[in-house]
Amino acid sequence: MADLRYHQVSLSTLLILMVMLHESAAAKCQMLSIDVGCDEIDEPFDKVSFLDAHNAYNNRADGYGKNDTCAWPPPYKELCWGFANQEFSITDMLNMGIRGVEMDNWFCRDAMRLAHLGSNIKIGCQDDDKLYSDGIKEIADWLNTDGNQLEIVRIYLNEKQDQGHDDLMNDPITEYLGSKVFTPRDLNDTYKGNWPTLRQMRKDGKNVVIATGSTAGSGELYTHGDVYIHKLYWSDRQYRRFTPYPECGGKTENSGAVRYYSDSTHYPAISDGPTSVGFVSNYWELLKCRIEFPAGDQVNPKLMKTAVYTWAEGEPSEPLVSNSCIKMSGEDNRWYVANCEEELHYACQHSDDLSDWTISESRGRTPYRTLCPPYYKFIAPQNGYRYQKLIEASKGTTIWSNLSPWLPYYEDPDLGHLTTAPSDSYKLVSSRWTYMLWLVSFVPLATTCFY
Repeated sequence: MADLRYHQVSLSTLLILMVMLHESAAAKCQMLSIDVGCDEIDEPFDKVSFLDAHNAYNNRADGYGKNDTCAWPPPYKELCWGFANQEFSITDMLNMGIRGVEMDNWFCRDAMRLAHLGSNIKIGCQDDDKLYSDGIKEIADWLNTDGNQLEIVRIYLNEKQDQGHDDLMNDPITEYLGSKVFTPRDLNDTYKGNWPTLRQMRKDGKNVVIATGSTAGSGELYTHGDVYIHKLYWSDRQYRRFTPYPECGGKTENSGAVRYYSDSTHYPAISDGPTSVGFVSNYWELLKCRIEFPAGDQVNPKLMKTAVYTWAEGEPSEPLVSNSCIKMSGEDNRWYVANCEEELHYACQHSDDLSDWTISESRGRTPYRTLCPPYYKFIAPQNGYRYQKLIEASKGTTIWSNLSPWLPYYEDPDLGHLTTAPSDSYKLVSSRWTYMLWLVSFVPLATTCFY
């Protein structure tokens, strides 16, 4: 079982901040800065990346794979067993920054359970496999914990066969999550089939999305009456099919959501997940391709650290205030709190093509006035792909980055009387944790019979 004390100490240094739209519900959406408004910092839910955990329930903390002998990372010794996909509990992984949770629900042993079965239901179900209702409750308990109420979690139910039992699926959701769930009716009736932004979802009090697919199963979708559960809205792919940047597995700005999943399981002489499916060892490779759901196996602090690509280690080196100045270093492409008197070029994004970046021709001392050329705005990148494009445009030049809309009590230089309240993100920043994750995730898909 995982040593949770180690987990708590290691992850106290990890700051999770979705810079795009982690404003508090009370924060004003107008005139956040001269150049940056809500259209620039908000993205629809189905375009936002979430770090994902493949088969999150199948973890050793909950007793799955308790006799495993394979040592992570691969390649494994041939004669070892690896049944569990994860080491840490769902709660621990949510604390690390995971926001996509996959669960395989099976009706077996006279109850709806979370079990790692294949297409044959007689294989692998145990009396001590966790109840599905307890898995839903665990996520609800985490969301109800102080500091987590505004976090948004996507649950993926990988139901491989038509099992019926709609009441056993829906009742725990009603009891533990209730009105927090963004339902198919919300999507279709309220938003006419278009996903809202995370800001709007928080405003509506909706911070859970549940979707179902049947990867490695029948291929059908079982939504149990469409009460809470959406049909799969992403393409599920094995990680071995991913091609690195710039190919990005064919991912484009306008293509649909994609999930790439890993597989760490190993059954001697039968199946080896790391070779047949692949495994994620570096989240950044996926984030800079704007993959929505990068799904890792054996999620741990070392893997989570690879998702940090904005702040340098040890930054922000001082508490952020309304007039803090942030630069992106040309040496390591990371953010640093800087002396506002430095003269630097500006990061400039095209108003229409958000992947088009340039830097200002001239340099300035303060990032509160823009020197960007016509049709460009002084702004920070909204996802990993755009961050990579800025890195390429800067060509090793140290530049100002505009984080002003996310700074506490930011005052618009032209409208000094208008301020925004401190966001929840600031509460995290002020705790002086070491790292910031800009979440842009995808989840790889597994096709082995035990996925």
